[in-house]
Amino acid sequence: MLLRAVGVCLAFFQTGALADWPQFLGPNRDGVSVDDTTLATALPDEGLRRLWSHDLGAGFAGPVVSGDRCLIFHRQGKRALLESLEAKTGKRQWVFEYETNYVDRFGFDPGPRSSPTVAGDRVFIHGAEGLLHAVGLADGQLLWKRDLAAEFQSPPGFFGRCSAPLAAGGLVLLDIGGRYREKPANLVAFDAQTGKVRWTAGDGEADYASPMLLSPEGKAPVALFFVRAGFIGADLQNGAIRFEEAFRSKEHSSVNAASPVVIGERFFLSSCYGVGAGVWEWTGEEEKPRLLYKRENVLDCHFSTPVHFGGHLYGFHGRQEYGQTFRCVTLNDAEVKWTLSMAAGSVLVADGKLLILTERGELLVAQATPEAWQLHYRAQITGAETRALPALANGLYYARDKRKLTCVDLRRP
Repeated sequence: MLLRAVGVCLAFFQTGALADWPQFLGPNRDGVSVDDTTLATALPDEGLRRLWSHDLGAGFAGPVVSGDRCLIFHRQGKRALLESLEAKTGKRQWVFEYETNYVDRFGFDPGPRSSPTVAGDRVFIHGAEGLLHAVGLADGQLLWKRDLAAEFQSPPGFFGRCSAPLAAGGLVLLDIGGRYREKPANLVAFDAQTGKVRWTAGDGEADYASPMLLSPEGKAPVALFFVRAGFIGADLQNGAIRFEEAFRSKEHSSVNAASPVVIGERFFLSSCYGVGAGVWEWTGEEEKPRLLYKRENVLDCHFSTPVHFGGHLYGFHGRQEYGQTFRCVTLNDAEVKWTLSMAAGSVLVADGKLLILTERGELLVAQATPEAWQLHYRAQITGAETRALPALANGLYYARDKRKLTCVDLRRP
C-alpha cells in the first residue's frame, strides 16, 4: 500500500519537494501537508512573525509554492498577472501578464478565481475570462495558450471560470462546460507539453469545483469531476466516461463549489441548497460507484472544501451568507463529533493541526482531533474578504485578501 501511495503521488504531480504546495489544496490535492515541520502551539508574546507582504490586485486565486518560488495570480486594471516571488522574502522574480476582458455581472470581483498549478517545469493558469496559459516555471515565458471561451464556447457561469487545472499523466484537465468541433465538451484534457486537445467528454455545464484523481488499487486512474449536474468519472488517458450520477440542487441559482475529497477508493461530495453530502466507493470493478450514505444537515459545504484526517472530515457547514459552523464529522457514518459557530473560511491540516482561515482574516490553529474543539491560538493575519485558499510550505503560511499577499512564520521557535 505504501508503494502504491507513493506511485499515485508521483503520477499526480511530478514536481518539487514534499514540502512544496504546488497547486490547489496542496501536494496531494487534499488540503493536508506532508511537510514534517513542527508548528507552534502557542502564540508568541510579540505575535506571529510576518516575513513579508506583497501588494495585489483583484481576485480569489490562492498562492502556491514550488521550491524557492511563491506564485500568485491576480488582476490589476485590465491586466491579469502571474507573479513569481521569492518564497522567503517576497521579492519579485518574474511576472507574466495578459489582457483580460472579464466582467463580473454581479459586480462581485473581476479577478481570477483559480489557483495556479505547477507541474514539472511549467505553471498552468485558468483565468475567469476563459484563457488557459502554460508558462515556464523558471522564467515566466509563455509556452502555449488556449482561448476556452472562443474555441470551446465555455460560458462564464454566474461568477466566471473557476476550475483549478489538474495536472496528471502528462495532461491538464479542466471542467469548462463547452463544445468542441460541434460536439459537447463538458470536460477537456490538454497535452501538458503542447496544449493540444487529447480528449473531451461529457455533455453538461461547468461549475465551481475542481477535478481530482481517483486511483482504485490495481486499476487505471479516473479523473473525478463535480460538475453542475452531479459527478463524472472519466478515464484519465482517453476520457471514456466510467460512471456518471446526478447530485445537485433543484434551485437554478445553486452551485457545486466544494471540490471532491478523495480517500483511497472512496470520495466525499457535498453541496448546499438542499443537497447535503454523500460518500461513494469505487474499486474499478463495478459499473458505478457504490453509495455508502447520503445525509443532509451534517456537512453541507458551500464553497470551502473540507479536509479528511484520521477518519474524520473537518470543514464548514452551511451557507456563507446565512452563517456557518465548523464541524468534525466521521467519514464512515456521518456522525457529528463537535460543532462550533464561526465565520466562513477555509481549512488545511498540517502537523496534526487544523489551520483555519476565516473570511475576516483571522487564523485559528487548533488540534485536529474528534474528541473536542482544542484551540491553540488565534491571530489576525489578513484583512477582510479573505476567501482564497492559503498555502503552507516549510512552516511558512501564505494567505491573501483582496489587497495583499502575506507570509507568516508558523514554525515552533
